[in-house]
Amino acid sequence: MDGKVTYVHRRLWPALVRLAHRFRPDALAKVWSEHTPSGAHARRRIAYPEWVPAEVFGQAERISQEDAERQLAAVLDERPRR
Repeated sequence: MDGKVTYVHRRLWPALVRLAHRFRPDALAKVWSEHTPSGAHARRRIAYPEWVPAEVFGQAERISQEDAERQLAAVLDERPRR
C-alpha cells in the first residue's frame, strides 16, 4: 500500500484477486528478499497474476464483489479514491 510492502494473508487472496482491477498491477506483485551466496540481499519479484494459484482464481470467481469489499474493507477504506 502506498509504495510499501503489505502482507496479505492467504485467506484474503480470493478477495484481492476479485478486486484486482482496483489496484495497479505492479502493486499486486509478490515480492521478497533473499540472501545470495555472497551474503548480500537480493529483492525478488513475481508479477501479478503469475504468482496466483489456479484454485485462488476459482475462489475469486465464486465470491461477490460486495463480499470481497467486506473482506478487504480496512485496506480499501485507507486507500485514496481514484
